[in-house]
Amino acid sequence: MDIGPTIRKLREARNITQEYMASRLNIGVTAYGNIERSDVKRLPVERVFEIAAILQVHYSEIFGGPEKEMPEEKRFKMDACVLAMMEYFRKDKQLLCDMLNAYKEIHMGVDAMLQEHINALNRIMKMQVEIHQSLIASAKQSRN
Repeated sequence: MDIGPTIRKLREARNITQEYMASRLNIGVTAYGNIERSDVKRLPVERVFEIAAILQVHYSEIFGGPEKEMPEEKRFKMDACVLAMMEYFRKDKQLLCDMLNAYKEIHMGVDAMLQEHINALNRIMKMQVEIHQSLIASAKQSRN
């Protein structure tokens, strides 16, 4: 869905500058221009809500859907539903972050154990070299 031109039309209809929009969104003017030109890969839902709030329009007007013809009561229910979905996915995201952190801790523990094993093997190899060298030295002495 190409919402950039719709955002531009809504902004221009309200005589709002790109600079003002960018400053309210805490982004650069170029980044905001990219939104209006649809030069962004993905525009987060939260950003669409922010833009709608600045333009003082219902977010559905940005998408140009039939929702803008809905009565206010139905719009409120839709908003609540969208916010509930966002909260659901936010919790999902938090759960994934927690899982990744747990895996990171496990990985760090395994890495530390492997390093300990490597150090132990190096010590054993060093001892074997020393034993081998002492056996060679004692064999040379017994020949003499």
